[in-house]
Amino acid sequence: MIDVIITGDVLKTIAKAMVALVSEARFHFKEEGFHSRAVDPANVAMVIVEVPADGFEAYTVEAEEEEEVIGVDVNRVHDISKTIKSKELVEIKVEDSEMVVKFGSVQYSVQLIDPSAIRKEPKVPNLELPAKVVMDAGEFKKVIQAADKISDHVVFRSDDTGFYIEAKGDVDRIEFHMSEAELIEFNKAVARSMFSVEYLKEFVKVAGSGDLLTIYLGTNYPVRLVFDVCDGKAKVEYILAPRIEE
Repeated sequence: MIDVIITGDVLKTIAKAMVALVSEARFHFKEEGFHSRAVDPANVAMVIVEVPADGFEAYTVEAEEEEEVIGVDVNRVHDISKTIKSKELVEIKVEDSEMVVKFGSVQYSVQLIDPSAIRKEPKVPNLELPAKVVMDAGEFKKVIQAADKISDHVVFRSDDTGFYIEAKGDVDRIEFHMSEAELIEFNKAVARSMFSVEYLKEFVKVAGSGDLLTIYLGTNYPVRLVFDVCDGKAKVEYILAPRIEE
């Protein structure tokens, strides 16, 4: 049995995070909280969403085993979440083969999917990435949106002078730089990789000003982007494979 109450902003974030890569996913409810994990059809990117039990306004999960797992149409949840206000309370109950989403005087009943019919969840890769950058997620969002206007790829790099994001088009060029003093945390490690803007511009939709972003970066390795969102109630992590430079 699953019966939880969550604020609209957390539900919106879960939906945005997952729909960036997949149309359906397994939602796991354990005693300690909620999580979901999926990889896109091209096997280029992974998303991991976690909301601890105390990130909910109320959290009741009674599982016959260690956890309750449901299969969810992510597109449907995303569409519903668009009509919910950020501070609105949303009750989510799972009854038989339905997920009931109730807010205000509105109640949606969403048909669940058999979890076994959904693509198997990937293992989280064990990556040793030397560079760690902690910054305001809103700043990162702005530079990715700017880069999207001039190029289909960006370069992330770091050295002892700071963290850089660079994009180069046929005519225009953009460079973003933050020094150690301007970053929240920075270990000055040397790293450099290129990534697709197409994926990044979807990822940053979960970010708002004041949210924290931790970037783990290597050289020609996947990047880990960990967004601490909704006043710390939720964590969204994306792992994105690099584009190898020619």
